[in-house]
Amino acid sequence: MLNAVPTRVERGKRDKLERIKRAARKLFGRKGFEATTTREIAAAADIGAGTLFLYAGTKEDLLVLIFREEIGRVVNDAFATMPRRPLLDQVLHLFGAMIALHERDRGLARVFVRELPFVADRRHGVAEMMTTILAGIAVLIENAKERGELRPDVPATHLANSLFGLYFFQLQRWLGGDPISSEQRDDGLLAALKLQLEGLGNRRPKSRSSKIPYRVRGLGRLGESPISAKLNGRGGR
Repeated sequence: MLNAVPTRVERGKRDKLERIKRAARKLFGRKGFEATTTREIAAAADIGAGTLFLYAGTKEDLLVLIFREEIGRVVNDAFATMPRRPLLDQVLHLFGAMIALHERDRGLARVFVRELPFVADRRHGVAEMMTTILAGIAVLIENAKERGELRPDVPATHLANSLFGLYFFQLQRWLGGDPISSEQRDDGLLAALKLQLEGLGNRRPKSRSSKIPYRVRGLGRLGESPISAKLNGRGGR
């Protein structure tokens, strides 16, 4: 079945949304999230201030919309380049790619993580994004069960939610008002994931991972945790 050709109105809406996102991302990066106003975003996108609110009710909604798309690309690349290694390494590959994106701009990441639990899912596709991430992790878990790494009775969906929760908890700590260091974040995440998976395992395959990987296809080397640097002989950050 052929896809319907978008109408002129639909093309106009898409064009406006892209202009809004480009303008907001540029202003957020140059002035900072707090200092940027919605009027400035609307002016830079060449639309009326009232029109902006048809696409994003608040600045926070707009930021989540931008980050949701960026994280979507990162997640897709991470799953496409998933290594054939134990489950722990695979989960770190995914979460490390997402952390690397947040490393690029901690100020914006801090607002995103704060607003994510409260944003209107249906409006910005956050629920769809989370479904994709959790379903992908669940597939990795099922594959690990087939390899004998995990007990066959482990519920993949519940474990996927638990693993993501451990990641998000460390992300919140790192970006919080009294933040932990990147090294503490990485150590905490690695320890929590290992404890969770080893407690559910049939056996304990030796993981080759002692760091959070930061190289993902299409992203380049966006950053490196102190753990990675020390292990690779480059010292701390």
